Amino acid sequence: MKFGARLRVTSSLALVSVLGVLHCGNPEVSQVMGPTAGGGNAATGGTDAGLGGAGNNLNLPGDAGQSNVCDPNNGDVCAGAGNTPAPTCGDGLINVDGEVCDDGNTDSGDGCTADCAQREANFACPTPGKPCVSTVKCGDGKITGDETCDDANTKAGDGCDASCKLEPGWTCDSMGLPCSAAACGDGILAGFEECEFATGETPPKAGCDANCKILTGYDCADTAPFACHATTCGNKVVERGEQCDDGNLLAFDGCYKCKAEPSCKDGVCKSVCGDGQRYDDEACDDGNNRDNDGCSSTCKIETGFACTDITNAPPASLSLPITMRDFIGHGNELNGKTPHPDFNQLLGSGVLGIVGPALDANDRMVYSCPGGDCTKNPGANYYAGAAYPNTSGAANFAQWYTDVSGVNITVPGELTLGRSGATSSYVYDSGVSHDNGAGKMITYFDPLHGKGWVALADEKTPCDAGYNVSFTTETHFWFEYQGGEQFAFSGDDDTWVFVNGHLAVDLGGLHTPLTGSFILDADSDGAGVDTADGTGLVKQDLITTGTACSLGTNCNKLDFGLKPNGIYEIVMFQAERNACGSNFKVTLKDFNKPKSQCQSTCGDGIVASNEVCDDGKNDGSYGGCEPGCKARGPYCGDAKKQTPQEACDDGVNLSQYGGCAPGCVKGPSCGDGIVQSGFEECDDGVNSGAYGKCGALCKFGARCGDGVLQSKYEECDDGNRMSGDGCDANCDLDHVK
Repeated sequence: MKFGARLRVTSSLALVSVLGVLHCGNPEVSQVMGPTAGGGNAATGGTDAGLGGAGNNLNLPGDAGQSNVCDPNNGDVCAGAGNTPAPTCGDGLINVDGEVCDDGNTDSGDGCTADCAQREANFACPTPGKPCVSTVKCGDGKITGDETCDDANTKAGDGCDASCKLEPGWTCDSMGLPCSAAACGDGILAGFEECEFATGETPPKAGCDANCKILTGYDCADTAPFACHATTCGNKVVERGEQCDDGNLLAFDGCYKCKAEPSCKDGVCKSVCGDGQRYDDEACDDGNNRDNDGCSSTCKIETGFACTDITNAPPASLSLPITMRDFIGHGNELNGKTPHPDFNQLLGSGVLGIVGPALDANDRMVYSCPGGDCTKNPGANYYAGAAYPNTSGAANFAQWYTDVSGVNITVPGELTLGRSGATSSYVYDSGVSHDNGAGKMITYFDPLHGKGWVALADEKTPCDAGYNVSFTTETHFWFEYQGGEQFAFSGDDDTWVFVNGHLAVDLGGLHTPLTGSFILDADSDGAGVDTADGTGLVKQDLITTGTACSLGTNCNKLDFGLKPNGIYEIVMFQAERNACGSNFKVTLKDFNKPKSQCQSTCGDGIVASNEVCDDGKNDGSYGGCEPGCKARGPYCGDAKKQTPQEACDDGVNLSQYGGCAPGCVKGPSCGDGIVQSGFEECDDGVNSGAYGKCGALCKFGARCGDGVLQSKYEECDDGNRMSGDGCDANCDLDHVK
């Protein structure tokens, strides 16, 4: 504003005249209607040398001997120096026409523009004089400010990071919804991908399929070049798909074929997730330990899936791990080897009581010494009388089911039981003609054909070429007790079966084929859970058929300490001690549990790992999902502009300024009347470049405070908008004391 146009009277004794002013004394003059010639006031003749003279120190332009600038160093009392500054943008007050904000400075990019005329986009300025506040909130499901995604959370690693920036290898097409892997084969492991492909590789490859899923039996690196390799069970390295690796392929040591075996404590066992049998303590079990297939690696049902038990289609077979220990029997030794005294020389038939009624803490049988004396040695008379019937003592018996170097050779294997018709009964019967592994059909039990001591040429095969006699077998399996489970065994020479550590079947030592069986039934009398002993504990009925029962007269009522839905172990020990006949038949009924089958639930509004999308309707509409949840309908990001839903679609839509923005809308740009912090200083929608207005490219044009004197509009411009330094906040010379 030009000088003299806005001075105001602050004294009640103001005398105003167009031609001159006559002073009585020296009243405070705060308004001048026009300039007065320098050199004094002829009307007064006093000490006042006209307005602006030395007595007034106003130093108005035209005052003789004075400059046009109020200078505090010369003793001038200037406006703003101890007085109320002139109202202006940046004073922390909304006190000038046109101000919509004033955060106490004249900077753009902090929420309030430099001219205080506009609030910048994504800011609120609730308190004048205080900094403006960003309204951008990462995690609110809305893309605002400099966000390039917002999946309604602030968790990194899911495609949209903690500051709502898109992570490499992901696509986040829909605000507020989960992100997904951009593409299998793009060289970035993301989303539900388990493996990826290096530059130049084309899906699929050995170990990794076209959907970036690792194939069974492989493991793949999760960093470039994403090499895959076949896993090796027994190398003591737990690889993908393995639960454990103890360096051997033996069973019953906690890890078998790199799968964990149930662990048992105080008789109660915990199921193994991934064995394909869903026990009561599991929500699902689909037979593997993979995530993102509906049943997690911890046997929990995953979000977006439903899992059911397959009860109408039991598996065609059951495979039980079996540990065989090969011995050299008397008369069959070669190369000076020493035969074991308990094999191929003892006689007797069905001698009971060789072992005690319970297993020890290591799941081993306890040898029962006749008469309690385990020091006797009857010499060659192994089978005469009651002493040590069929065996040569506790020490030698302990070797039957223990690995002893130089005495036995341990060979792992599996016993495969086939399903009997459409029932839940499974049978292995050596009497049914089968291949002995060497291309010969046999009807006897020969699981060690050509193996063990025979393979080392240290044992003869007296019965048949390759037929290996003199061995023991040990089998464990686990079950969830429901009641009605049935077990039966028929064979020779020695057989003992334990349920939850308790002896259930004892067929005695050295016998022709005998049969022992039991049924576990918690409701034998039809009156509900059997608590006949009055203790309230669940009781089990044991029904033994055949000739042997070594547990007293009441073999039909044995308490194994089982409780419904509890998981327990059955252990079967068998020995084949005399050549040449060998028979082995075992039947299991209702011991196996169903396998889980998991499927994603298309239509639940949750995108499961094997779904492309799921909006709950899946009708193929814009922004939605096609029926079946395997393909998307038209959407923002498909590089096709959909009218009227989209203003643009370049396939990326991540422009923060000037291009196509998230949501397929035009990004903010200069001229839209909205100031974008970081990109614009101002934007009044016209941007004419007039003095004090916004100019081209949304930059301020000439204005007060830019340090360039615009004589048409300014008396001065010292590069700031501060009063009290000679040039006030409005680029007027400081005139008022």
